[in-house]
Amino acid sequence: MILRIESVYGDVLLHGKRMGEAELRQKMKELLNTVSEKEFPSAFGMHYGYEVLPFDPHMKAHYVMDLDTHYVYKPEYGFQHF
Repeated sequence: MILRIESVYGDVLLHGKRMGEAELRQKMKELLNTVSEKEFPSAFGMHYGYEVLPFDPHMKAHYVMDLDTHYVYKPEYGFQHF
């Protein structure tokens, strides 16, 4: 699964095991209680076994975690499904 983390500190792509939207929301909430938004991408990767990918703004993600709004969503890419 590809996860995009959007933040004022810079966007990050992570790759790891599949999780559902509700599970990602819960993990985001729990982790933000212990780390800052700046530390979140690396902490998420370490806690849940995700690896950081080179950032590519054109790479399609399964889910987006927006740290500025604390919102998790599944992006729409038109008719292309992966």
